[in-house]
Amino acid sequence: MGIAYGGKISSRGMKVYRFANRIPLLYDEGSDVVLKVVNDTDWSRYKVKGDPPLVIVSHICSTRVPYKTVGKENVADRPEIERELKLALLSLSRKLSSFMSKRGQAEAAIKRKNLYSKYIPLIAQFCTELAGKKKEPNYKKMITEEPIVEEET
Repeated sequence: MGIAYGGKISSRGMKVYRFANRIPLLYDEGSDVVLKVVNDTDWSRYKVKGDPPLVIVSHICSTRVPYKTVGKENVADRPEIERELKLALLSLSRKLSSFMSKRGQAEAAIKRKNLYSKYIPLIAQFCTELAGKKKEPNYKKMITEEPIVEEET
């Protein structure tokens, strides 16, 4: 099982690609166990909101894949298969959530840096005037340096 998010995914919304023994399952997608597991997942817990550009790929490989029909169009709802698919999807969803969180933190840091770079020169100028000095402090170092994070011991 795999999850792809963002990038050059053309359409919004969740797409599910299903495979069984390297054969794509193209028909009768609605009654497949993979789609059932994907729809039962609470995506809001994993910071996936709205209609995200998300692709889920599922592959079931076995000598005896339990198909529902003779046409081998979808996989049956066996509890053991459903459980394993759910565990794999939840594990990947946690990794996706971690990725989304880190990306959000990076965006927030960029916004903060832009805000600081806008107002720190003005604050430095006003402080210099209030102190009655002629030379402004070197504030450029504050803008370009990364923040110091204290580690817990």
